[in-house]
Amino acid sequence: MINVSSIAGVHGNPGQASYSTGKAGIVGLTKTLAKEWGRYNVQVNCVCFGFIETRMTAPKERAEKLQREGQEIALGIPDQMRQMAVQTIPLGRPGTPEEAAGAMLLLASPFANYITGQVLEVTGGSDL
Repeated sequence: MINVSSIAGVHGNPGQASYSTGKAGIVGLTKTLAKEWGRYNVQVNCVCFGFIETRMTAPKERAEKLQREGQEIALGIPDQMRQMAVQTIPLGRPGTPEEAAGAMLLLASPFANYITGQVLEVTGGSDL
């Protein structure tokens, strides 16, 4: 089993108490299930993503817009905030969806048969 969380669930994130709490719960669930299900040869791990390029992290000024209940909702984050976030990543850029998938593929592969109860942070080196 591979659970998906966020580094906000491991390190916290100012202004996102409820989001960080929910993501931390996934981390706790992962560790508990790994201990409970190990005897059944079920490995349970968690991938915590940092800044990955998605429609939710696209520049708000150019991002996709959704229609909900007659209101237009712009996805993404302001470009200035994006630039500040990128500066905190040691690799100097956000991750790609393919790189995010690679972490999942690794944990789903036979190479991870003896890995359980772990939290893999896919962040480009950032812990923010």
